[in-house]
Amino acid sequence: MPMLTPSQVHIDAPLTNLTIAYLQDQNNFIADKVFPNVAVSKKTDKYYIYDRANFNRTEVQARAPRTKAPRVGLSISTDSYSADVYSLSTDFDFETLANEDQALNIRAAAAQMLTYQLLIDREAKWVSSFFNTGIWTTNYAGVASSPSTGQVIQWSDYTNATPIVDITNARRAMMLASGGFKPNKMVVTRDVRDTLINHPDILARLNGGATVTNTALVTDAKLAEIFEVQEFLVIDAIENTAAEGLSESM
Repeated sequence: MPMLTPSQVHIDAPLTNLTIAYLQDQNNFIADKVFPNVAVSKKTDKYYIYDRANFNRTEVQARAPRTKAPRVGLSISTDSYSADVYSLSTDFDFETLANEDQALNIRAAAAQMLTYQLLIDREAKWVSSFFNTGIWTTNYAGVASSPSTGQVIQWSDYTNATPIVDITNARRAMMLASGGFKPNKMVVTRDVRDTLINHPDILARLNGGATVTNTALVTDAKLAEIFEVQEFLVIDAIENTAAEGLSESM
């Protein structure tokens, strides 16, 4: 006697209350957190720069009654900017849109995909433009041993490395180079943060008040306090560098 089976009495159909997508947390992207966004009305233009040397120089002198005060000058220069435009698009036809299942909203999904690709592109451009050697006035290189001028012991050396001292020295160098501005943000890659949170120098600053019920958690906010900056930012955005159709290469 023929018997019906479960597969014969039901045709598989997509769930209407579950769709899986892979979207990175937007907090992973830090390009617009490091530098402020400046709105402009023209694609290209100039901007003024006051001469910093005049603001940090002093020529104050003692003045006798009815004599003129010494005079100092003020100078400005200009530089140019160009606001480049980047774009990305995808296509749908009305027949496909009209035939999509209830669980799908492919136009919204496509908008999210394009947004995240633009975010990844901006992050990659920021890293190559600002998070590289030879860009800043002062650079320090990590070495395994015997550091010389412009070098520090690699922070992964938990016995000899001194990350807090290194950042203190870098802060002083930045203040001198910038005319007295203290660094307010510190940017690291994920591997550097993972190294720092296990470094004895960092843990020593946190373990003093730790208890069994109140453990010493190493948060980005705590790292900002230790390194004396307002924000401790981690470059966490992920990019798939493989071409379409090939296996992912994150």
